[in-house]
Amino acid sequence: MISLNLRYVFVVFLLSLLTGAGTLWQVSKLDLSLAEPPLVSYQRTRGADQSKEAPVDSERLEKDLVLEKIEQGKEFLLRMEHPELHGFYKKYDALADSFEARLHTVYSASIIYTLLKVYDFDKDERIIAGVPLWTDFLLSRQSEAPETFGAFYYSYYFGEQEKEPRFVVGTAALSIFTLLDLYERTGETVYLSSARMAGDWLLSMKRPDGVMKADKEYENGQWVFDERESLLYNGQVLAAFSRLYLATGVGDYYLAGEKIAQHFLSRVEKEGCYLGDDYRIKNPISSAWLVMSLLDFYKAKEKTEYKTVIFQCASDLLVRQMEDGGWSGAYSTSGNGWLAEVMGEMYHFCQKEKGVECIRYKEALLGVIGWLMENTYSQENTANLPNPDMALGGLFWNQDNKYVRTDALCHGLNAYLLIVEEL
Repeated sequence: MISLNLRYVFVVFLLSLLTGAGTLWQVSKLDLSLAEPPLVSYQRTRGADQSKEAPVDSERLEKDLVLEKIEQGKEFLLRMEHPELHGFYKKYDALADSFEARLHTVYSASIIYTLLKVYDFDKDERIIAGVPLWTDFLLSRQSEAPETFGAFYYSYYFGEQEKEPRFVVGTAALSIFTLLDLYERTGETVYLSSARMAGDWLLSMKRPDGVMKADKEYENGQWVFDERESLLYNGQVLAAFSRLYLATGVGDYYLAGEKIAQHFLSRVEKEGCYLGDDYRIKNPISSAWLVMSLLDFYKAKEKTEYKTVIFQCASDLLVRQMEDGGWSGAYSTSGNGWLAEVMGEMYHFCQKEKGVECIRYKEALLGVIGWLMENTYSQENTANLPNPDMALGGLFWNQDNKYVRTDALCHGLNAYLLIVEEL
């Protein structure tokens, strides 16, 4: 595990290097008596001389650490591929060195999406070579049955060779992200056609009030809909509709997205930015999906009312970050990884829109990166595992649960890639 000393060299020093505003940055609040002697002074105050450059060795260490985690994370994701079916696993149990007996469609889509971002960064040709097999698996999960045409099966039990007869709107939405990315890169219409099929199925799942039905499942000889509201699913679908509209110009996608976006604005007006739903009490992860999906929707027509709420609710998330870098109400690497990704996207969006105090998002991202790295399998904390090489680079769930969920690593890698060039 990364030592406290190294974590604070990475997080606190970068904060002080990047900004002279705000509080006194120091680590005296924590007991560092067992840590090694610090490499640099952590203390930074407003008005201090900021013209001097940091020691070169320390500066290199910080960027090299992120580069190392990107490389290790990439290799971990590549190891999560099923050798025959070429889908990806949701979870790796590092303590037992084992996988589940099924493959989840949405995790396959998300891993492809992240690996393509990694390819843009390091040009690893193994990723491009793997795309045809990975996308064959993804496309083979799409339903052609009349009752669910265009939706994606939630998972596949490879022992029984059975597709789970459950179709979740979030699975379709995140698959659309990947399919549109592939279409943009390759121009192959099979990806656009598949994305539109999924989008049209999502249109059939919307309620008049701007809430998506969460899923459609075959139970006891009949189709059953889950009518509960999920901010996470609503946000994913809004982002998918927004991207489909930008890719196709089809107005139905925009209008459906607008209905969700207006529902979000109505909830913020009545309840504030910190929201929950029928699945979860108020929490930062759901609230971050509202921010991120509205950001996607804003790109479609750039209406000021949406930008105002984006910055309002992103600022609300900033003040909820804890001193250790994580968020209150986010207890796992999946949740904090997602918040890291959103902070990275907000930092770049703020710069593009010439917003004020954009550095706050960068500070928040650097802080949570330190938290994520403390919950990552490294050379220092894998010796007692049955298969240390397999676990290396994975983000385990939290300090009490040491299994790896691959979506957590996807979020973490997406966040690292949003900031690494600026370190």
